[in-house]
Amino acid sequence: MAQAELSAELTQSITESTTGIAGFWNKIKRWPLVSIVVLTLLIVTALGAGVIAPHSPITAIPDNTILAPAWYEAQLVSVQDLPLVAAIDGDFVNLSVAEAAELHNVTIAPEIRGDAGEIRKAFKDQADVRANVMELATVTQVRQVDAGDDAPWEPVGLNILHAAEAYDVELSLEQIADPLYGGEVAKAAFEKQAGLEIEVQDAAIPRPVLENVEDAAVEFGVNIPSERLRDEEYISDAFLQQANLRAKVRVPTESYLLGGDNIGRDVLSRLIHGARVSLVVVSIALASGLLIGVSMGLVAGWFGGLTDEIIMRVTDIWLGLPFILVAIVVVIAIGQTFFILIGLLALLSWTPFVRNVRGEVLSLKTRDYVSLAQVAGASTFRIMVWHLLPGVINTVIVIATLRVGQLILTEAILSFLGAGIPPPTPAWGAMVNDGRVYIEDAWWISFFPGFCIFLVVMSLNFLGDWMRDRFDPRLRQL
Repeated sequence: MAQAELSAELTQSITESTTGIAGFWNKIKRWPLVSIVVLTLLIVTALGAGVIAPHSPITAIPDNTILAPAWYEAQLVSVQDLPLVAAIDGDFVNLSVAEAAELHNVTIAPEIRGDAGEIRKAFKDQADVRANVMELATVTQVRQVDAGDDAPWEPVGLNILHAAEAYDVELSLEQIADPLYGGEVAKAAFEKQAGLEIEVQDAAIPRPVLENVEDAAVEFGVNIPSERLRDEEYISDAFLQQANLRAKVRVPTESYLLGGDNIGRDVLSRLIHGARVSLVVVSIALASGLLIGVSMGLVAGWFGGLTDEIIMRVTDIWLGLPFILVAIVVVIAIGQTFFILIGLLALLSWTPFVRNVRGEVLSLKTRDYVSLAQVAGASTFRIMVWHLLPGVINTVIVIATLRVGQLILTEAILSFLGAGIPPPTPAWGAMVNDGRVYIEDAWWISFFPGFCIFLVVMSLNFLGDWMRDRFDPRLRQL
């Protein structure tokens, strides 16, 4: 009965491991095709980066700063308040230039919409009225006076007149104009009449928005037809005419398929060139670490005794070092170059080769064919190269495959911390760091390089696990 129950439990366990999500995951891990496809794409992309990449990875175009991916709608980057007609012949009107011009039959040429002096002159010449045209400052945020220094601010984004209307604050012309020079008079009025502390921004400074045009149009009360949401000229004119705002609009383009980064570089081009950089750096570092580690493992396993003890204690000490911290200290002390990064990664990668190769050699050197080679007078070097090395090559390949993923991840971490690839050379880790402060409004700057790191490292780990299962009979599974 007990045997039957055990058999039933075993059958159920096998069934669960081969079906459902767990079964699918296990199949992916044991099926190298996915990993091979991903890694082949990585290698092809790295080798052909100069041809495949649509743009230079280091050329920044300011107009494409934080440009959204091609499938996004147009973005409103920033707005700037244009001059308002605060009063006509001493009477408050608080109208946009377009509204006041229509009221008094004044024609304002588009090229003078931002020039307060020219607007005043146009009203005087065409309508014989004295217009108080002002570049009104913006109230960016408010909070209660008695809220305390640690209290959060409430964002506002209204010009001084509209903010006064919203909070029932009466202002004189002097108080309206004053924010251009510091805003102390207006601040005092808001504090006294509404109990509010305000932050004021000069009208000449654009206010960042970073919203898609459709949402921004609703926020600023601008009507834009759905078929015009990617028409930059129409959008700019609509904000000018309907909200008296100079709008900076960016329309995503297929030329920047994955968008632009924080200084206007093409994210896709930097991803492609970053693959080449990672592949070159990691390949050289791994080859160096493999050479060091395999050599030391062969020596430790063959000679044994004091030599083995010294090599293994050095390996243990090396494994105990906080590598990331050591790397940062080295970069600060010496400088940030490719050669230093390659050297650091090489010094990180040799230890697993030593330990595993030594263990294999301890077993292999007792084999008959090794003893026969010694009797035949073969030198120690010849025995290591021709008899021991072929016996450990499978182990070395598996370790190298698994180590590549770890090195790519380590290089990305160092670049993220500013101790890796020197800028402006593209590196996936540095790209993740570049987009860190923009993650809420421009997620694509960090997401795509982060996803590439995840995909490549996962593929290498899966491939390494598969190779280990195939090359080591003790680990083969049914």
